Amino acid sequence: MALFPKSSRYPMRAPALRSVTWPRSVLLLSSGFWVVTFLIQVWRLETLSATYDQALFLQELWATSQGRPFESSLSSVLSGAVTTADALPWVTYLHLGQHANFLTLATSPLVLLMGCWALPFIQVSALTAAGLVLWRIASRRLESDLAFRITVAFFLSGAVLGPAIENFHDLIWIPLLGFLVVEGLMERHRWQVLLSAVLLLLVREDSGLVLFSLGLWALVRRPSERYWGVALMLGALGWVLIVTGWIQPAVDSSLADRFLAEKFGHLVEDPSRGTVALMLAMLREPLAVLQALVSPPGATLGFVLALTLPLLFIPLLSLDALLLVSAPLFVALVSQGRTALAVTLRYVLALVPGLYLGAVLWWQAHPRAWHQRRMRTAWTGAVALGLVLTVVGNPHRSFSAVIPDSFVPWIHISPKSMLVRREAARKAVAQVPDGASVAADTPLLPLLAQREALIRFPNSVRFKDREGAVRSVDYVVAFPGYYSPLAPVFKRERRVQIRIRDQVQQLLAQGDYKLIHCEGGALVLRRVQDRVPDPKTTSGNPSHCDALD
Repeated sequence: MALFPKSSRYPMRAPALRSVTWPRSVLLLSSGFWVVTFLIQVWRLETLSATYDQALFLQELWATSQGRPFESSLSSVLSGAVTTADALPWVTYLHLGQHANFLTLATSPLVLLMGCWALPFIQVSALTAAGLVLWRIASRRLESDLAFRITVAFFLSGAVLGPAIENFHDLIWIPLLGFLVVEGLMERHRWQVLLSAVLLLLVREDSGLVLFSLGLWALVRRPSERYWGVALMLGALGWVLIVTGWIQPAVDSSLADRFLAEKFGHLVEDPSRGTVALMLAMLREPLAVLQALVSPPGATLGFVLALTLPLLFIPLLSLDALLLVSAPLFVALVSQGRTALAVTLRYVLALVPGLYLGAVLWWQAHPRAWHQRRMRTAWTGAVALGLVLTVVGNPHRSFSAVIPDSFVPWIHISPKSMLVRREAARKAVAQVPDGASVAADTPLLPLLAQREALIRFPNSVRFKDREGAVRSVDYVVAFPGYYSPLAPVFKRERRVQIRIRDQVQQLLAQGDYKLIHCEGGALVLRRVQDRVPDPKTTSGNPSHCDALD
């Protein structure tokens, strides 16, 4: 007799073939999540809270729908060549050099149908679907009220709510596909495993780390699926090496020049040598890697506790959870930068499948704990506390209409002021013809993203066109008044406002551009060579524009 028979490891597993229909409570919960997060996304777009990444992905999907996959001039502004070598942005730059987001590009037809609203629709729908799949997995193994509690924890956690209401990103697919891969392994649905695993790899180049961890879990914890586990691990590792070592470098050097250096520059002297060299270098420096894993200790501990709080810290007790999150958690802990340990940023979605599936499997192995009244009360408090901390933290300034941007000193922009600001932005953007090349201030970029030539202002007003010729943009649209309420307190906003005003003054002084619109703190410049009579044109004298005061 085996010491640990399979039935003792997962004693309450319901029959795999039992059909599952979503009860009314789950449908109401998921619908509520979808409606609330979608409305928050609408508010963010309407009040200029959606910023750079929102515009970048909209431009990339719009270009893909026009038959030019991966193309994005906004992405070129973030390329290694532009940020480190002072090159000019160019319209034919392929975002593939930074992220291999094949799956996201498959949704590009929705941009033709829905315009800018396609992105929030895709974002909240993918995460809502993930919660429904999680409930289906949990309901087959746990009591219905316990499965519902885990689903509530999913939808109300900062690790899901935060990424649902931030700028659009290409990691939204990971929870859904991660759940589907593990469900397929547990239910022995081979085609589901294969299809979900392939789609997971197509999310982007580093999603292979998630699949590697899922394969490792299958190898260690599911003896009947160990061959699938090995296959998933090898496929994930091979895909990561091929994409990061061959496909992406053939397009652009940004992965090595910028991204690896930003995340792992503290561990190796020359991250630009590529992924394989980075992995070998980390193996040669185990003590440095170990130190990075726990440093800074306070922030690391807080990150882990915040992630597991909505699940009452159960993943910390689960070997399944540890295996399922092993690779992405390792990368999160050893990475440097302010985003590495942020609980409400998109990067934590790589940890979500492992955390929640690990909790499901722990409860399956410990069913009696659920019947303790204190456990239920404590869990309710943990979920509520996590939600309050998420909202009060005002992730991505999505709740700035009700949560002050600063308490001391008090800085709060009222909803009415946000709508007035929105109207000023709309009037300024309306001055720009469709298809014209534009340099725009960051909050205005999502309003102008469905065009070929768009770059960030005040970084530059020059770019390379499709033929490689250097050109100046036709229009400059800036909103220095947007930063006025925040500039007295926040250094970043103050620096941006000063740079915008200085750059505008310089362009006007040089005679390259003429001021054609100034109202409500927003302004528009038009290139002098393209000047035509316009009754709306204002004086080119900057003293007549309050946005420059």
